[in-house]
Amino acid sequence: MPDAILDTLAAEAESETGTRALFRELIEPLSDSFDPRLAEAYADTFARLLERVAPELKAEALLRRYRALGVPTERPKRVVVLSRVTLGADVAVVSPFLAAALTLYPDAEILFAGNAKNYALFEERIGHLPLHYGRTSLLRDRVAVGLELAAKLDRPGTLVFDADSRLSQLGLLPFGPPERYLHFHSRSFRSDSDEPMAALACAFLRETLHCETKPFIAPPFTGLVPPTDVTISLGIGENPAKRVGGDFEFRLVQGLLDQGHSVMLDKGAGGEETARVEALEALCRGALFTWQGAFAPFAEAIRASRLYIGYDSAGQHVAAACGVRQITIFAGAPNRKFLRRWQPWAEPGRAALVEARSF
Repeated sequence: MPDAILDTLAAEAESETGTRALFRELIEPLSDSFDPRLAEAYADTFARLLERVAPELKAEALLRRYRALGVPTERPKRVVVLSRVTLGADVAVVSPFLAAALTLYPDAEILFAGNAKNYALFEERIGHLPLHYGRTSLLRDRVAVGLELAAKLDRPGTLVFDADSRLSQLGLLPFGPPERYLHFHSRSFRSDSDEPMAALACAFLRETLHCETKPFIAPPFTGLVPPTDVTISLGIGENPAKRVGGDFEFRLVQGLLDQGHSVMLDKGAGGEETARVEALEALCRGALFTWQGAFAPFAEAIRASRLYIGYDSAGQHVAAACGVRQITIFAGAPNRKFLRRWQPWAEPGRAALVEARSF
């Protein structure tokens, strides 16, 4: 990409609108394609953007380190596993790395680097390195969070597990030398396969570290959410394309209630989702319960239920990790490869994937 265009992009990223447009129109399409050629284009483009946003970073040095990453060789005293920022990705992709760290390094301190909401899904088994990465923050603020974290990680005895985290800008920020850094190139690993991301993460760990893992959750028991037959999340992550319109949501919930099932419906964290679920709650009749609050207690409810139903979101990966039968309604995927990568990785017969729209 020409320098003049990168200069313009970096300047526009000084506003919230510009940063959102940069990720939506350029960065995310390069990542979500799962094409090795575009993964390399991402690395080159973002390294040069990083140099413009944080002049102490040099694109050439970032790329040289990035291309030297392999299997770490140091025996750690501390293992820091980077969050992928979103809840679903942390369950499906990051939790196998947490499991590998616990298995391979039983005497080391194991830490999850990420926000408290995501950490709550694992806090019964590991420690926490708290930080906040704002998905709506300016590009320079996101990079500043990464550089602050890099200073804490680049020290002898610390091994970093990076499952292609946005904290490291997909491995580009200097979070330690190659001998203390394991990076999962999730966008190019087994690029010809249709395997889900969770399966690819486990295959990567098997091939590189010779460790068998699987996704898991370990939230603290709260007992706040009563167990029900069915748990449902209608969250769409601020992406209206994921939602099925009309009266689908009412017919889904009321149909289950009419069959005598008890249903727990997540209200989300506020805004459009909460308003939509509250309107639905007012219409439905039967054993309908709702939850509004932290996600970890709702994950408990998913684990205790007989069936989970939801749009493509964190809930599907929690259900898969817990062996709960599920139906995932997948709409608005940018391409078929993306859909296959982010489908839940569940035992045969325990997950049904419904494509609400065709490509």
